[in-house]
Amino acid sequence: MSFKTWILATRPWSLVMTFVSVSLAGILAYGSGSFNVFLFLGTMVGLMLAHLASNMANDYYDVKHGVDKTDSPTSQYRPHPLLTGEISKGNFKTVVIGMYVVALAFALALAWVRGLTVLMFTALGLFFGLFYTADPVVYKKHSLGELAVFMVWGPLMVGGSYYVLTGTVDYLPMLVSTPIGLLVALVLLANNLRDVEYDREVGVKTIVQSKAQGLTLYKGLMIVIYASTIALVAARLLSPLSLVTLYTIREAKGIVDVFEEEVPPVADPMTAGLALHFGLLLLAGEIAGSLLAFLF
Repeated sequence: MSFKTWILATRPWSLVMTFVSVSLAGILAYGSGSFNVFLFLGTMVGLMLAHLASNMANDYYDVKHGVDKTDSPTSQYRPHPLLTGEISKGNFKTVVIGMYVVALAFALALAWVRGLTVLMFTALGLFFGLFYTADPVVYKKHSLGELAVFMVWGPLMVGGSYYVLTGTVDYLPMLVSTPIGLLVALVLLANNLRDVEYDREVGVKTIVQSKAQGLTLYKGLMIVIYASTIALVAARLLSPLSLVTLYTIREAKGIVDVFEEEVPPVADPMTAGLALHFGLLLLAGEIAGSLLAFLF
């Protein structure tokens, strides 16, 4: 098997979500006067490894439970080396465990510097990341996926990274993480919206009970994302320059218009693209705001 096959098995394109969340925490920490580049890089690498390990673990258990099959919607739009047999189950599982061990080593090193609170954030993140599909919890089947994803890429990742950088558990990064956490949850919601019929066939119960209900929820969360961004700016928790994210409203409306006609196979990549554009603009707005505050 090639190195490229292993890379594809990790779904590396999803790392942009972790990059945005950790970078947002870094910008907020810098604004508070506390930033250490080594702690930042250690946090970024450790969380990215945990993210990739969770991606692979979820694929492993979805194949084990018969959710991912050769004719499932997921296998139609992205590479799935475990499903196609390009990687054996034994080797796949060994690599997943190894990646989790290395990610945990990063967490332990950071905890050595900042204290046991780091391990609390780590334990919660690993639980949500692994037991989305892993036995005996499999909370994916109990309509909890979107909530868990919001918690991981929102308050836990941004708040936890902020703690590593500052040594402070603060409500600020957790509140500011709301739009990003909701956008990542929206990616999963798009996946579940596309797969609603298939999920019902294989016994998976997600928050989407029908395409009409799922689309209503999708549009509602989209509105909350932009409304919460405006509210955070109004409360002076985000820089006014972060309103540049409103530029993506046109893209968001275009996605909704497509979904109203028919939810496409690439529903979640389309939503992930929106999350990336929104996230990068948010980071740019916050960086520009910090620079202006420093200069003036």
